[in-house]
Amino acid sequence: MDDYDYDDCEGDDGGWDCVLENAYLSAKALMDTDPERCAVELLNVRRDDPDGGRWTFKALKMLARLSIRTRAYENMLRYYEQVCSFRHPDVGKSALQKAMTKFIEECQRAPSVYVNRALELTIRVTSADLKSFGRLWFDAKLKRATLLMDVDELDAALEELQPVLEWCKEDDQLSSRRRAYLFSCYALILEAHSKRNDFRQMRDVFLAASAVEYTIPPSRISGSVLECGGKMYMHYRDWSSAFRAFSVAFRNYNETGDQRKISCLRYLVLACMLNNTNIDPFATQETKTYEELPEIAPVVQLMKAYADNNIPEFFSAIEKHSESLESDPIVHGCLEPLLEQLRLKALVAYAVPYTRLSIQRLEEVLVTGKEEVERLCLRAVMEGRLNAKLDHVNDCIILPDNRARDPERERLLLLNHWCAALLELSRKIYWDHDRGA
Repeated sequence: MDDYDYDDCEGDDGGWDCVLENAYLSAKALMDTDPERCAVELLNVRRDDPDGGRWTFKALKMLARLSIRTRAYENMLRYYEQVCSFRHPDVGKSALQKAMTKFIEECQRAPSVYVNRALELTIRVTSADLKSFGRLWFDAKLKRATLLMDVDELDAALEELQPVLEWCKEDDQLSSRRRAYLFSCYALILEAHSKRNDFRQMRDVFLAASAVEYTIPPSRISGSVLECGGKMYMHYRDWSSAFRAFSVAFRNYNETGDQRKISCLRYLVLACMLNNTNIDPFATQETKTYEELPEIAPVVQLMKAYADNNIPEFFSAIEKHSESLESDPIVHGCLEPLLEQLRLKALVAYAVPYTRLSIQRLEEVLVTGKEEVERLCLRAVMEGRLNAKLDHVNDCIILPDNRARDPERERLLLLNHWCAALLELSRKIYWDHDRGA
């Protein structure tokens, strides 16, 4: 509660104003202890204010806020409407905007239907004078779009955001504040497209958001944009870009204590595997603390099976955590490409010591059928992962005897290993630098 002093109001000048001030402060002091009497006293202040000026305005503000506490939501809207339409020489636009902003913040605890009506009223009043009330109009539009998204009215939410986007872009030389507004608007549009899995729109909006210059958005908003970008990259199978996006998104969420960090960490682990790096996503202190969480355990088990080339254990993890893994569309969509990568890894690793391998044996190792084994072998050969030939007559693959390699081939293979090692080192340096940024 604000500090205040009582005035003895001696003298004639301003005497009645002092009486109203003391009456208002007395009523305000009752807000927590006797809300009913507080409301009566505030109405008396309004009644006794001959000019209908600043004390009437203060009384209406307090009545609206008091109605939130007493859950008298129709009264809340009635008083707030009177605040919004209040006009008096003693009450400037800045005071009106401050009062409306404070009310909108406090009314968020009310049921969403009443919050929505309050936001609609705010938008209607502020849209008539965007020069004075632009920030409040912007906040109200974004809050209303968020409410619509919460009930999956995505088309209505995007329609709500369209004029906001145009308003943010209308200046040729965007101010830093207007650029921050634009980034926040893009963040919400991205979330809407993410909810409907519209990856083409996500890509366009993500690139537009990434092009907003010279603004440092709040970590929570930046995390949201990067998480959506990571999901988009996963869809297009750009695993390295997805890995970088989820890495930074997780750090942003972690800084602010946003619970979305848990799902983001799951995506980060999956992207790390799909990117075929040797980076341990739980090597840092900020991620290590989450490794044992029940929500993270399914992807941790997948990661361990993937690292060990253990396909039966991979299937066991999917079966054990099927509900958790399949309930998230992003995670579920990663399982098939992960299994493909795992089988390729296991095939190459298993074939190393052999010069001849039967297809039947590979079916057992890779836990799949003959046609799939042959397809995987062909892919491994075409990608340069495996030097082998398919023998369809004898149903086997033939690999060259490592001892029979000529010197020139040895040099080429060694050069290939060096290139792979340099690529992995560059990725690790980038990761370490990005983590320390």
